[in-house]
Parts: sequence; structure tokens; C-alpha cells
Amino acid sequence: MKERLTQFLQSEQLSPARFADILGVQRSGISHILSGRNKPGFDLIEKIVTKFPDINAEWLITGKGNVYKDLKTELNPFAKTESKPESKPERETEVTAQLFNEITSVKQPPAPVEIDKRTVSKIFILYSDKSFGEYHPE
Repeated sequence: MKERLTQFLQSEQLSPARFADILGVQRSGISHILSGRNKPGFDLIEKIVTKFPDINAEWLITGKGNVYKDLKTELNPFAKTESKPESKPERETEVTAQLFNEITSVKQPPAPVEIDKRTVSKIFILYSDKSFGEYHPE
């Protein structure tokens, strides 16, 4: 399967590190699979098929068939016409946009919620010795 993953990465023009980032897995895990040290588990295969819906899962697992799904055959199993896979620039744009949305949604703080137009005029500070103080933020 490592040869098929390597072939897929080349056809998608992805580095192993970028591929790991898209899937949300550790880069070392992808490195170990591509070096032949480890074999991919079901979870990884599921992530690949989910993030890259145009990949042919049967080809990925067994090597049978084409790299990409034939969309017309998927809709009509008796059709004998051949369709082209999605073009790489559109696919890269889709994946890039998806990653951008994931990253920005995590890193951006929520917008402040304005409840009303009141401002703070005085703050009371209570100390442990039962004394208090006042603070005027002006």
C-alpha cells in the first residue's frame, strides 16, 4: 500500500508532511507508512477516503482499478463511459480552503459581545483584613 500512497501523493502534488496535516495525523505516522515500517490502519484509510472523496478506496486498499473514482460509473454502475478526475488546481483550492477555514476558526477569538452601552465608573476592592478600597477607572 505504501507504493499506492506514494503514487497518490505524487498525483495530488502533496508532500508527506502536507498530507499528514490535511488528514490531521502525525507527520511521523505518514513517514513510517511510506518507509514501510508500519502499515496503515482503518482509521487512516477512513480519513484519506473522507478528505479525498474522489480517491478510489478499492484501488487504495487492493490496488485494483483506477486511482480515482469514475463518477459516472459510481452513479450508474452499468455506464461504460470514462470520466476524467477532478482537476488538480480545483482540488488543491478546495483542500486549501478547507484547511484555512479549520485554522482560522480555531485561532480567531470570538467577537466581543456588546450587552449595553454602560461603562464602569467605580470598582470596590475588598481585602482579607476586612478593609476595602475604591478604584475609579478614569
